[in-house]
Amino acid sequence: MDISSLLSLLRLLGNAFVFILLLVSFFFILLTWNSKAASRPLNYSPCVTVMAYAWQSGNIIERKIENFLSQEYPKGKLEIIIYDNDSTDETQVICQRYREKGLIKYYRPERHYDRKAPVLDEAIAKTATGEIIALTDPDGICEKEWVKKIVQPFSDPKVGAAAGITHCGNWHKNLFTRLRAVEDEWWNNISFTGRDGKIKISHFQPLCGCNYALRRSAWEDVGRSHGQGLLEDLDMSAKLFQRGWEIAVTDANVWQEEVENISEYIRQRRRWYSFRSIDFLGKGNKLDKIIGALPQGIQIFAIISLLLFLDLVIWNLIFLEITIPYALFAASPFILHNVALAWGMLKVKKERLIPYVPPFLTFDALLQVWCFLGLRLFWRGEQKWVKITPGKYYHVGTEIRTD
Repeated sequence: MDISSLLSLLRLLGNAFVFILLLVSFFFILLTWNSKAASRPLNYSPCVTVMAYAWQSGNIIERKIENFLSQEYPKGKLEIIIYDNDSTDETQVICQRYREKGLIKYYRPERHYDRKAPVLDEAIAKTATGEIIALTDPDGICEKEWVKKIVQPFSDPKVGAAAGITHCGNWHKNLFTRLRAVEDEWWNNISFTGRDGKIKISHFQPLCGCNYALRRSAWEDVGRSHGQGLLEDLDMSAKLFQRGWEIAVTDANVWQEEVENISEYIRQRRRWYSFRSIDFLGKGNKLDKIIGALPQGIQIFAIISLLLFLDLVIWNLIFLEITIPYALFAASPFILHNVALAWGMLKVKKERLIPYVPPFLTFDALLQVWCFLGLRLFWRGEQKWVKITPGKYYHVGTEIRTD
């Protein structure tokens, strides 16, 4: 094969990759167009247990308890549980004070676990009495009608879980938290409602551990277990899907504290990208799972699109005469990724985040790739649930803003 034929073949392969990435880009455009918050009448009021996980949460747990106590829900139908993974700070003292007043239940296992899932399943089995289990994290601030909203999908007996809408509450802190806000709006708002909007794009709906609810009978049906992995929410999503339970999306809003710098991000992602124990593609419709998971890969596809564009431009500048139409064709997947994400920020009324879309799809994407590859190349030992920030507490305890 002469050099001319080789270059033609390489250009053909490059064009094929661009075409594939274009299809993915159009999928993201469709997802954004399809996204619409699923608002329902608030007329269903089952008995509910609301639960928050605590570990070294002494600086924020009282705020969480008060947030639970402020929920607007019928008296006698709401049970509050804090389940504590054997904290060594003042978490226990604070929770005991509220328990003695009869305001909450407090569960503490006999020993510390290196992950959340076993503590959660023990607490449900030994303490919770509600027909619906609503779950969130100690750093999250739930809107006053959160419980009312998140239980509405369960009026349909086919629904095994409901996913709420999660936002970044410390977006105001710095540039890095603004990138986290873009990620939250895309992952836990636009893509959630886009899968389940005007058109049912995918029956596989990932759950976010800081904002979802679970039917107790569905939890029992999947073995009374969130699995043994570090990502108990994704484990539960896969289990429910395999057993034929529907996961609905509803407009129950939570604002959470996101990591605030690169070192915290890397520690968090080392846990998130540990997929070894998750049977993600096990039983069930694999294509549906893949389609449902695609939105979480927008950064990966974006950086591949950008690198492919640069590669094609360089090759053509060196060996061939490049034209403006061809350069636009090669750049189109990356451009459309930015369009989809910026349009999504407009749809969810987060226009302030649009300037951070390009750095999210470039710098933040490279950081994500580095963490993903690092887990497979350098951090090969078993990952555990570790503190993200140095010091006494797990969370920073930053002011959470709900605007």
